[in-house]
Amino acid sequence: MKFNKAGVKKLAIACAFFVFIASAVVLIFLQTDYAKELTIKGRQYVQINLHKNWGIRLTLLKSADLFLKLIPQPSLIPFDKEASGVGVDHNKIIDSHSIKALSLLASNFYPVQNVEELRSAMLKARKGDVILLYPGHYSILKRLEVRHHGSQDSPIRLLSSVPGTSILEIKNTEGIYLNKSNWRIENLTFQGACGQQRYCEHAIHMYGNADQTQLINNQFIDFNAALKANGNYQQSPAVFADNVLVQHNDFYNQTLRKTDTPATPIDVVGGNNWLVDNNFIADFARQLSGRVSVTYGGFMKGGGSGGVFSNNVVNCAWHLPYQSSLDVRVGLSFGDGGTQGQFCQNTDCEYEHFAGKIKNNLVLNCINDVSIYLNKAADTEISGNTILNSVGIDARYKQTSVKIFDNRLNGRINARDNAFISQRDNVMVK
Repeated sequence: MKFNKAGVKKLAIACAFFVFIASAVVLIFLQTDYAKELTIKGRQYVQINLHKNWGIRLTLLKSADLFLKLIPQPSLIPFDKEASGVGVDHNKIIDSHSIKALSLLASNFYPVQNVEELRSAMLKARKGDVILLYPGHYSILKRLEVRHHGSQDSPIRLLSSVPGTSILEIKNTEGIYLNKSNWRIENLTFQGACGQQRYCEHAIHMYGNADQTQLINNQFIDFNAALKANGNYQQSPAVFADNVLVQHNDFYNQTLRKTDTPATPIDVVGGNNWLVDNNFIADFARQLSGRVSVTYGGFMKGGGSGGVFSNNVVNCAWHLPYQSSLDVRVGLSFGDGGTQGQFCQNTDCEYEHFAGKIKNNLVLNCINDVSIYLNKAADTEISGNTILNSVGIDARYKQTSVKIFDNRLNGRINARDNAFISQRDNVMVK
């Protein structure tokens, strides 16, 4: 068989040109938002099914796995918390003169140095009272409870004079069970210290009528859902906490959470007019168990209204790298995965949240999903946010209506299942 050298040369050139064009097309396609999502879904499918198959299916899955591994993962964006000024301000010290003034102005002043004194003071405290924790470690084996309301003008204050020096080591499912209004908790460190992580559910559980609670300049470290709020369903209608302020706090975990329960630092079911402002929220993830694990930095759901997430930094992967594509971390949400009707503030759970705002936040490194997710969130506003290293924003279901404007983001803005989006003046970045 004779070969025509000129013909072979032309064929080689044509093949090389075809390979070049095909490679260029593939590379361009891989840069698109659709390809990023398709790659994530592909990786998840392969990782879930790889060890469940055999024969030809196993061979195909292994081939797909090899191909997907050739596609580079996004690099995590580093973040210097100390230089950011967000979250806890360690310089917010209450000096001796201010402490003396507090003691003189307080209806009752309770300086406490151990858990027994702390427990007793919290049960006694009434409006205008001040509970001051001295520096030290307080080992909480049984949840701390309260019996009395403060007032809007005279809240009950529970505080430390120096941030980071009064450490509540929580060794129980809940640290503080708060079902009374007008408490202000400030400058404390809540540290999850359970023998098994699944038992360290909440640093603070706000139940029912915990209106006008203020959580300011605290650290919440190593909890599944550090701040949990839900309704008192024993009353009819159920009562939820309204007008809550969560400001200048740190929420993060030092290890992956070994639990099947929700791992969301700020978990709010019901309640109106929450302001979650200027907090640092990071590293909220569960240890994988062979399936997709979805966690959130913070959400409000359950039929509340008027909630605001503003000026926060949410870093989906700060010091805890991703385990795989099954490790899904979403930044902020109105609606989460939904609420069962009996737990909703509105009787039919037609919407999960109404008239909420997500504004001026920095959301980083949610590489396996979106940074912001709306589920049945009516009359929502998303504005002024910087969203980097994620799939983007999802709005879902016909009950969702949202105005999205003046954001800077990579990824895409997507309406799903008949959600309504109005958008303008958003800057898309690579």
